[in-house]
Amino acid sequence: MILLTIVVIFCYVVWHSLEIAAFGTRVAGRLTNRPALGTTLSQTVYMTADFFIIFFLPALGYIVESGITIHDYLTLVLIAYSLTFIMSIIMLIKLNGLQQFYQVIFAKYKDNTIPIAILKSLVSKKTDLNIKDCERFTFDKIIIKKSLVSFLAYIFLITGFFNAFMLAVLFPENRLTLSQFTAAFHGFGAVIFALYLDPMLSRSIDTYSDNSTWLKNVYSILFGRILSYLAIIIALLIFLYYLKSII
Repeated sequence: MILLTIVVIFCYVVWHSLEIAAFGTRVAGRLTNRPALGTTLSQTVYMTADFFIIFFLPALGYIVESGITIHDYLTLVLIAYSLTFIMSIIMLIKLNGLQQFYQVIFAKYKDNTIPIAILKSLVSKKTDLNIKDCERFTFDKIIIKKSLVSFLAYIFLITGFFNAFMLAVLFPENRLTLSQFTAAFHGFGAVIFALYLDPMLSRSIDTYSDNSTWLKNVYSILFGRILSYLAIIIALLIFLYYLKSII
């Protein structure tokens, strides 16, 4: 069970960290005037992140079916969110270095496929191109409205699996049915992201007459995502304290 718990936490953290890292490709694409390639590589990173779901879901499902207590389950979830929260802050602060790495991949992609370009970039970051920088994160680059929309979307996107399986822990006699509620949690956030956040970001990246809004949009979306992790962590701490007080 300890090994499976580690697998669940590790896969969740890496999965979400890669999704955050995918934003760096959009930044690199804008800075190098290659937004289409940036979007394509972003989808590649997203698909790579989804690979970890293959291990995440069976491990989490087995833990739930083994009769884990709600306290232990919430503790597991809290650790996963806390580590992801830390990673998301680091990646927000280090976004410039991350997008510089993607610029190296762009340069090596001229003579290689994307997987080979990524591998060569991991081995050697040397390139003949002049790497371009983006402005580092500061709170004055946050657009509150867009961060709040991002927060709302990601509250559903980051909790879908854990919420559905939590219901399965609480009501084990209906756990097969309740575990299918993942789509309900995930779908609402996906609609917000697909209909508002992603088109808004893409439009601002394609608008070259504006050299500031696109980066503010990137930082605002990422900041909203970080706030969603923080909100869930606080809620879990309160819930765990309540459980402890009634036991």
